Formats: sequence, structure tokens, C-alpha cells
Amino acid sequence: MTPPDTLDHDGVALAYRWQPGAGPTVVFLPGYMSDMSGSKAEALAVWAERRGRGFLRLDYSGCGASGGDFADGTISRWADDALAVIDAVSPGTVVLVGSSMGAWIALRIALARPETVAAVVTIAGAPDFTDWGLDLSAADDAAIARDGFVARASLYGAPYRYYAGLIAEGAVSRVLGGEIAIDCRVRLLHGQADPDVPWHLSLDVASALRSSNVQVTLIKDGDHRLSRPQDLALLSATLDALEA
Repeated sequence: MTPPDTLDHDGVALAYRWQPGAGPTVVFLPGYMSDMSGSKAEALAVWAERRGRGFLRLDYSGCGASGGDFADGTISRWADDALAVIDAVSPGTVVLVGSSMGAWIALRIALARPETVAAVVTIAGAPDFTDWGLDLSAADDAAIARDGFVARASLYGAPYRYYAGLIAEGAVSRVLGGEIAIDCRVRLLHGQADPDVPWHLSLDVASALRSSNVQVTLIKDGDHRLSRPQDLALLSATLDALEA
């Protein structure tokens, strides 16, 4: 595969891949400790090519092929990264597809740009995970003060590190706890066998959204990644239905 294109954003080279096509452009937003080379992004690239749709995927600063330090990442910074690439590469109407943490970023972007976000699709969405997902103890607080991060075991490889800046800024970037003032179409996909993000969180998001055009799809045997062939087919079908 050819190297990705890059965009200089505040002195950081943000990596992205852009496939021109008809709009609205579909934008894939990866999850925590993930990047634009994963199976869902690759499947969407194939989907977009077959349908002649514009497709944009990117790596946040400190992630994947982008420059910067992962330890400096926060929800607002990564949302700003995504907006910088969108504005530079495909400034028209977009459909945001956010996976896990990427769903949180997608919701933040939809709040910031209601005039350009036509729809949001979330996959095992994990908004506000710094609140409900870490369950910080006194020992964790001490580790953050000492090391600048807290570690958590992961099913997907080495332990994940959650840095002090991400945790502190997460409180500012929350979307739950009140109405989510988004009026576009929203589709939420979630596996009920997800060991990382409880599936009922997608129901909570659906209830909080101001939009009346919201649908939740639960996959009874689906895990967190939702990357099996049948899961990817569901994602493609969801986007097809939005286009129709």
C-alpha cells in the first residue's frame, strides 16, 4: 500500500487516505489505540469504491502513521485533528462513522458542525468512557500523579495507557448527562457480547439525542470489534440505507 497523505496541523503531520467520489463523504473515525488501517476502515474503503462514494479515513495525532505524542491526546484534540483533515480534504457534507472512542469524537464533531454532518453511525460507541470505563481507585490516582498515566489490561495486546490529560479533559468533553443537541440521522450498532463497552450505553445515547431519526441495532452475539464478515455487511447495509 502506498504511504498515506499528510496534513500539517499545528506542527503535527496528520496522516490520512482520501478516495474521491460522490457525497456526502463518509469519514471513518478510529477508536482508542487504533488507526485507519483496521478491518472496518478497509471494508469501508472497498464499500466506497464500489459505490463511487467519497471516503476519508485518518489517524489522530500520536496514532498510527501520524506524528505527535499519543500521551498528549485528548478527545477535543483528536476531534480537532479530524476536523482539520475534513476541512482541508473534503469540506462538504459528511457522514461520520465512529468506532468505540471514535463514536465519542463523531458526536463531538456533529455538535460542533451541525450544518455539515448529514448522519452519524456509531460502532460499539464508547462516549464518556473516561467517566464510566476506568473506575479509578486511590492507587490509580497515585499512579497518575507519579507516572502521568494509569494502565488497564486489554484483550487486544499490551495494556492500554490512559494519560492524565485525556482523563482530565474527558470531563469537559462529556456528551451524556443531558440532551445531546444533534438533529441529524443517527444509527447505533452494538454487540450484546461486547466485553468492553456495555451495549445499553447505545440505548442511553439514543435516549439523550434530540434527533427523532435514531435507530439502535443490537447484535446478540457481537463482540466489541464488530469486524466479522456479517458485522461488516451490516455496517455496509446501514450506510446503504442512509444513502437511500
